[in-house]
Amino acid sequence: MSEPNRPDDPYSRAEYRRLIAWTARIEREGPFLRSLLAAAPDRSVIDLGCGTGEHVAYFAQEGARAVGLDQSESMIEAAKEHEADGNGRFVLGDALEAASVLPDEAPFGLALCLGNMLPHIQEDDELERFIAQVAAVLAPRGLFLLQILNYTRIREGKIRHLPVNFREGDGDEEIVFLRLMKTLPEGRLLFFPTTLTLDADAEEPVAVKMTRRVPLRAWTDEDLVPRFQAAGFDVTLHGTMQGDTYHALESNDLILVAQWAR
Repeated sequence: MSEPNRPDDPYSRAEYRRLIAWTARIEREGPFLRSLLAAAPDRSVIDLGCGTGEHVAYFAQEGARAVGLDQSESMIEAAKEHEADGNGRFVLGDALEAASVLPDEAPFGLALCLGNMLPHIQEDDELERFIAQVAAVLAPRGLFLLQILNYTRIREGKIRHLPVNFREGDGDEEIVFLRLMKTLPEGRLLFFPTTLTLDADAEEPVAVKMTRRVPLRAWTDEDLVPRFQAAGFDVTLHGTMQGDTYHALESNDLILVAQWAR
């Protein structure tokens, strides 16, 4: 099993759960997520790159058959805590092989890929394989929801970091999450997730707990929309997980909703 913070598993379970204020996020996204589930042809959900499983658990609590797939052993280990509570099922596996990993689970009415997972898929042929896998696990007229950062805004605005997050640590310490970025040519990007500890009373108040160099592909709407359309999807774009209008130079996120048009 992968150990937390190893280079091949850079997002350890504890840090990932601390990084995001999950209760507030799920409450904020809930109306949009419920509207998609209601519009899906079946109340079943597959989360491709489920992380620690909070979205799968949410949909399970909404009465859907919910399955999460992730290739990180530490993420699936954490997600299994939801499964133990009866909130979803979690499977270790690669999203590029979803249909073969989950042959007895598909089809699903709704597929998800949230939390900026897609940029870990870096090559054009891999993206096309991913889209084919989405189609393979969806029921006829099924829906797919994608959330990534809006890399058009990041590139054009020369943005080098995401907002700094603070969480309570042990004792008097605070945990500080930095997410630094460096854009590269040809749609590439280096991402540097870094965890610091801050103890205002210590002689050396700031210490690096973890830092990683993660190469990503900065996919944009111009990359994604034509590929999904060519694969037989009808596509709608939003700028937030509340369904707001997408603006290429202003929206923080790119939200793509695609309906399998078969």
